[in-house]
Amino acid sequence: GTMTFARMTALVETIAVWLPVTKRAMADAAQLRGIINQELRDALNEEIEDMILEGSGTPQFAGIAGTTGILTQAFATDLLTTSRKAITNLKTNGNEKPTAFVLSPSDWEGLELALFSAAPYLPYQKSLWRVPVVEYFGLTAKTGYLANWKKAVLWDREQASISISDSHADFFVRNLLAVLGEVRAAFGVIKPKAFVKITTA
Repeated sequence: GTMTFARMTALVETIAVWLPVTKRAMADAAQLRGIINQELRDALNEEIEDMILEGSGTPQFAGIAGTTGILTQAFATDLLTTSRKAITNLKTNGNEKPTAFVLSPSDWEGLELALFSAAPYLPYQKSLWRVPVVEYFGLTAKTGYLANWKKAVLWDREQASISISDSHADFFVRNLLAVLGEVRAAFGVIKPKAFVKITTA
């Protein structure tokens, strides 16, 4: 086998989410801090997932949609046909074996109903053409992805941290606190041709 490497730069981005809370609520409800911390961590993870797929670049990751050189699959007849052609596209032009489809809820609903209508006797599986399907609620409808997802990397430079301050705007005089969750990370696609962007309609 052969490999060719190119020098690339992946910028480390700071991703942050914050919300206001009253000092009284934080003092009076002992469990509130834990709930807020978990919600902020969940929000950070959702933001990272969105950026990995559709980030447009600084101050976001340059996501898969913005990566130069990924393969594309045009819509052909219906979504079943299109998804099968995407597998052939990935194998032929990228020389990669797919590990998962990522589809929007509306696209996956259409596929599931079509599959059930054609073969209601088959056992339920969240897969398409023997490839697992991830239903991602943050994905824009009419677009899907097929890829060998091992060819993308998230570099975690600083794990999620939660901090609290009253020094935001007029929060001190209003007895409010700003609770900030942030993470520093970089994202990169190791092999662009291991990804296919699918037009699903």
